[in-house]
Amino acid sequence: MCGIVGVITRHSSFDVKLENALKKLAHRGPDDRGMWSEPQIKLAHTRLSILDLSPLGHQPMSYQNERYWITFNGEVYNYLELREELLNLGHQFVSKSDTEVLLAAYAQWGISCLERLRGMYAFGIWDRETKKLFIARDRTGEKPLYYWHDENKFYFASELKSLLTLIPETPPLDPVAIDLYVHYQYVPEPLTPLVGVVKLPAAHYLLLDLENWGKFEPQCYWNLEKIPPIEGDPVKLIRQELDRSIELTLRSDVPIAIALSGGLDSGAIAALAAPKYKDTLRAFSIGYPGRPEFDERNQAEQMAEYLGLPFESIELTVKDLVDFFPSLIAASDDPVADSAAFGHYSVMKLAASRGVKVMLTGIGGDELFWGYNRIVNATNLSQQKNQFWQSSPLNQKVWQTLGGFTDTPLAKKLNSPKVPQSIRTALKNLEEQHKYVYHDPQRAIFYDLWPGFANAMRYSDKLYTAATAGQIPPGNPYRLFEFDLATCEDIPVKITQLLFDTWLASNCLALGDRLSMICSVETRLPLLDYKLIETVIGLRKTQPDHNLGHKFWLKSVLKGIVPDEVLTRKKRGFTTPMDEWMKAIIIAYMDNLTNGYLVELKVLNRDFIVKLLDEAQKQSKHLFILYKLVLLETWYREVLVKKEEEVVA
Repeated sequence: MCGIVGVITRHSSFDVKLENALKKLAHRGPDDRGMWSEPQIKLAHTRLSILDLSPLGHQPMSYQNERYWITFNGEVYNYLELREELLNLGHQFVSKSDTEVLLAAYAQWGISCLERLRGMYAFGIWDRETKKLFIARDRTGEKPLYYWHDENKFYFASELKSLLTLIPETPPLDPVAIDLYVHYQYVPEPLTPLVGVVKLPAAHYLLLDLENWGKFEPQCYWNLEKIPPIEGDPVKLIRQELDRSIELTLRSDVPIAIALSGGLDSGAIAALAAPKYKDTLRAFSIGYPGRPEFDERNQAEQMAEYLGLPFESIELTVKDLVDFFPSLIAASDDPVADSAAFGHYSVMKLAASRGVKVMLTGIGGDELFWGYNRIVNATNLSQQKNQFWQSSPLNQKVWQTLGGFTDTPLAKKLNSPKVPQSIRTALKNLEEQHKYVYHDPQRAIFYDLWPGFANAMRYSDKLYTAATAGQIPPGNPYRLFEFDLATCEDIPVKITQLLFDTWLASNCLALGDRLSMICSVETRLPLLDYKLIETVIGLRKTQPDHNLGHKFWLKSVLKGIVPDEVLTRKKRGFTTPMDEWMKAIIIAYMDNLTNGYLVELKVLNRDFIVKLLDEAQKQSKHLFILYKLVLLETWYREVLVKKEEEVVA
């Protein structure tokens, strides 16, 4: 795991210094740093040594008489197998690193090398012969890559703060992206909060040709919908790929540990890894004093004891999180209002203090195995909507008319305990259909069912100043899940793809990467191995599993491997006492919001925010929207204002 930076220009020479950009990535690579340049390009790298700890793993690294140069962040887990294949094809290696294997793979297969990589990665490869820059990102987006360009220059970096040191003037806030953040609690890629700054999307690459400048069009190389269907026994096939994934992600030349909650996903990884790696594996967890309903330390410790793993935990108090809130938001790079960030960071910090460089986590299990009830509900409603819009126009008209009845005074009266339950249930179902199914055939049901999204819809018409609101197109929050639903061939897979493209990539994986790397710890995610994903999705295309029950296939795989209580325990993960935390943070930082930069820049409507704060103090209302706004203001101060202060200094 490392930090990467690159600059390319159309001019024969340029004066862009990478030292400050590298300093911003020091936490991603405290073990080594390097730079390489020639006319028109500069590459730089900070290294966290995981595989081949020798100086031979230094980057930027070259290959084939220095024709190819790379700066690489991540791990190619199947590098040993690829190395053997490349040796048989006549390639030679001077190191034992996966970086050199990746370079040789590109030299041998070009862009199609991406099809062979099993791992997490973001990299830039420069071909001195063809004058082309190849940048790419792994299939699910575990490793980040930002870029910015103008008519003459193209910059890329692992983190936004690093990239901003290169851009001559800080770009303005993007109102469209800010509005998406308010609704989603993060900015979905490829957008960022800043105009012109882009995240290379997961499973995409970009080939930049100096001879054909200006075509900055990322290409997708992998998609769930293109995965072929699979017949077979889900338990057998998933277990096979899960075992292989864990075996590969445990390849390391440094100590490895696991972030263990009392839940199924991390428990699955620990249970399958422990028998082979008990002597080297250890477990870490977190707890919240005085809040037993959120504290899973006991369950996590019991699981560790059951598996024979050393266990250690840390406590997180309200005072702790209020104190480190600004630094945590700065470390997040993008604004992400997920309370899981506090626990994740604390566990990684504890592990780092114990000399751990690699942590396994259960991220991805909820997204791959139907861990969210609202996503199951969204899938079912989307299927109903699909069927409705494929029915006859007469049928559509009849049901739309019936649905309209739910808005009448008579319908409201029927929602009474005096009315038979069967009638009330039928009316409730009709109301749900009317709300979600009988309109907008181009829109799936997706984020509509997330409480934070629906909550934000109540505020968005008053939250912004007129100048900002005028730059946000109507229906902006819905645009991420608009497609021709009536012609969609596999809705469960499509909904899974939407979940991967939004929540997983820009919330879970973004936080997972930044808040581990700020501690110089690499996280590895066995449940997001692409071979495992292809197996699950391929099976899903022939054996739909979304209505079989919460994580049915994963639980079936683990039956007899983990204690039964782990399989039946209610989903919690690293859940937190969120309301208590939000109140404390809002109280501590609300002056920054009412007198802050977002108000001064006329992004937010100060009068409306003051009204929300006043009502929140009286009735404990509006907590989540206020928390998101406090976090956004804090992000602006910690990332953008401090960047300008550093430039002046």
